[in-house]
Amino acid sequence: MNSINKYLINDESLTGSFSKYAKSYDRYAQLQKSMAERMASLLPVPLPDYVLEIGCGTGLFTKHLLTQPISQLLLNDIAPEMLRILSNSLSLPKNAKIIPGNAERIDFEKTDLICANAVFQWFQNPQETLKKLNHALKNGGGQLIFSTFGPKTLLEFRKTANLMSPAGLHKSETWTKMIHNSGFAIKSCDVEIRKIFFPSTMTLLKNLQQIGAAPIRMIKTGGLRKLMRDYDSRFSTTQGVYTTWELYYFTLIRGN
Repeated sequence: MNSINKYLINDESLTGSFSKYAKSYDRYAQLQKSMAERMASLLPVPLPDYVLEIGCGTGLFTKHLLTQPISQLLLNDIAPEMLRILSNSLSLPKNAKIIPGNAERIDFEKTDLICANAVFQWFQNPQETLKKLNHALKNGGGQLIFSTFGPKTLLEFRKTANLMSPAGLHKSETWTKMIHNSGFAIKSCDVEIRKIFFPSTMTLLKNLQQIGAAPIRMIKTGGLRKLMRDYDSRFSTTQGVYTTWELYYFTLIRGN
C-alpha cells in the first residue's frame, strides 16, 4: 500500500474526515443514497432475526432495514458523529444496538445477515475482513450483502490530478478471488457504470469534500487551480463536467 493510502485510510484520518462532514453527508451523498436503494432490492423478505450493518453512517441504508421487523439490529460505524446523527434522525427500535469502531477490528457476535453499503473500499485488509465476517455469520443460510466501488471510479479525475486512489478500488475479478478464499459463495454480482455530471470541477471537489472523501489534501499547494482548469477543459460538456463511477453489488452466502 502506498504512503498516500496509508495517510488517508488509517483509523484516525478516516474517523476525522467522516465525522467532520457528517452534517453535510446526506445532502451530498446522492450516489451513496442511490446505491443503498439498489442494494435494498437484494435484501431477503422477510429479513432474518439478527442483522448487522457495517458502516451505517447517517443511516442511508439503515432506513431500508427498518421497513421490516428485525429481532436484533446491530449498527456499526467508525465515525462517532455519523452515529450521533443517525441516532437523532432515525427512530431506532429498542432492539437496535450501536457499535462504534473500525469493523476490521471488531469481533461481532453471531448474526444471520451482514450488510455494508459503500464501505468495503475503505478496508485496509479486505481479504482478512471477509474471513472475519464469514465467521460472524451463523451456519445455514447466513448472507453478506455489500456494495463498493470498482477501479474505473473517478478515473478521469485521478488521471488529471496524477493521484492514486485513497480507497481500495479492486477489480471484480479480485473481489471474486478474495470472496472465494474467504469461504463465501457468490449468489449474485452486479456491475454498474455511471457517468455523473457536475456544473464544474469545483462543484465536483466540493461534493467529494462534503461526504468526507475529498482528495484536496493530496494536491500540492498552487496545483488546485490548474487541476480545475485542466479538468474543465478535458471533461466538460454542455451538461457540465462528468465523472465515471463503477459500482459493484455482491450477495454472498456463507459456505458450509
